[in-house]
Amino acid sequence: MASIFISHSSEDVDFATRFMDLLQTQFGLTRDDFFMTSDEEFEAGENWINVIRNAVEESVIILPILTPNFLDSQFCLCELGASWVSQKALFPIIVPPLDHRALDGTPYRSWSQSIVLQDERNFMQVAEQMKKKISKDFNSVRYQSRVKSFIDETLKPFVRLMEGREVISKEAVLELKAKIQEYDGAYFEIESELRELRKENSALREMKDSSEVQAYDYSQMSEWDAFIEKVKNVKEELRKLSILATSVLYHDYSKGSSTDTGYMRREEQGELKELESKGLIVWDEGWVPDYDHNVMIRARNSLKELDSLIKENFSNENFVDRFDQEYNDVRLSLFYSPFWEEVLGETIYHSTW
Repeated sequence: MASIFISHSSEDVDFATRFMDLLQTQFGLTRDDFFMTSDEEFEAGENWINVIRNAVEESVIILPILTPNFLDSQFCLCELGASWVSQKALFPIIVPPLDHRALDGTPYRSWSQSIVLQDERNFMQVAEQMKKKISKDFNSVRYQSRVKSFIDETLKPFVRLMEGREVISKEAVLELKAKIQEYDGAYFEIESELRELRKENSALREMKDSSEVQAYDYSQMSEWDAFIEKVKNVKEELRKLSILATSVLYHDYSKGSSTDTGYMRREEQGELKELESKGLIVWDEGWVPDYDHNVMIRARNSLKELDSLIKENFSNENFVDRFDQEYNDVRLSLFYSPFWEEVLGETIYHSTW
């Protein structure tokens, strides 16, 4: 059975292992001379609590490594309590930033044999206790050299880590649990309200005029999403027109005048007359859309809505930048035919006669 029991938190296994190696090397010990719970392999079904208890009872020296992680571990505290049966063998090792006050909440608060690892002198105290208990001498010069390396390479980094460790008190945990319960209740209430609002919204949509619902939906969209939606609406209306009818609509909308007749070829007169017979265009010192026709009315209205949104966002840098990225070298206006061709996907005739 191992004669040196090292009790430590599983979070501190690297520090504890390095500390054990320091002692093992300097006293000519083997791994079998130590008992570390993090490094033991227990047989399946073995009562490992009894194994630990027996190890504590049979050890000639017990070195609990007290750190913030150790004090947070209920099992480590149980091991510390079990060590009470071997008081003569117990030498608590306290690692900064903890000090002797770390034992205030334990039966060892007045224990005079605890050692705080702060400098080489404290490590020498550990070695002297080891020497007494295991009756083995050590090379103090070589030990001090190893201790210096241990302090620089292991102790100091570990102390810095512990100093930056976030400590959550029991009171804080209880407070957080109470808040979580409170938030859960609030979330449930919000979910219930949201379901009711969805029902009301669905009912209102059935009762409201569809154009009002659409206008409300647009108001809730981001500027770019609203732009894309209005472009889609214009496309749907223009799809009902021929290329020539769309060209008449473009020239009338962009010029704002019915006097420009120079964009049509003579061979297109037959189609123009056909559009006139359908009530889509009319001659008024030039061919212009007949806005008494519902198709032309809807097309014009969708264009006006799109034009209005564009003008509202002329000063919106994010909107304009997005448009430039999507439609390179196209001017943001219904006045220009590239907008109709690139954004609306229409062909515009510019021929003369």
